[in-house]
Amino acid sequence: MDQPADRRTFQKIKKGDIQAFESLFHAYYSNLCRYASGIVSDDETAEEIVQDMFVNFWEKREMLNIDTSLKNYLYQSVKNRCLNQIKHNITRQNYLKGINVEEKFQIQPDEQFLANELAQKIEKSIQSLPEKRQKIFRMSREEGLKYSEIAERMNISQKTVETQMGLAIKTLREELDKHT
Repeated sequence: MDQPADRRTFQKIKKGDIQAFESLFHAYYSNLCRYASGIVSDDETAEEIVQDMFVNFWEKREMLNIDTSLKNYLYQSVKNRCLNQIKHNITRQNYLKGINVEEKFQIQPDEQFLANELAQKIEKSIQSLPEKRQKIFRMSREEGLKYSEIAERMNISQKTVETQMGLAIKTLREELDKHT
């Protein structure tokens, strides 16, 4: 790392200092979201990418070795995730173009069973979230509300919504990893 302050902050995070991590999150979150939005051209996707990156950063903090500045590392991580998202979208679009309309609507019984089972596990995982977090998650994913709209409706800060969504996504990922 280039700067001693970055090195100290990263060392604290590596040791599990949640306050150092939250400080890093608050210092960079908004700018990283704007940066990601410029790449993927979608604010909500950009927020998810940045949240995912921070969750992953925290989960893998003990194994990370950062040779550049912490700021450069965060921006490069977000850029890579954005490019992966774009590649995924292109691959998905190409795949869907290759499927004819009849095949698209024919679902095999075993596929339907697996889809139903997965849907039940997802719903069960969502229901296991704390009430406030569950409500925020549903407003975002099921109602399609933006974080600012959720914050306004619930009379809480947008940062609280962002934090709760990040925690919800992390919890759901962990729960679904247990089932797969």
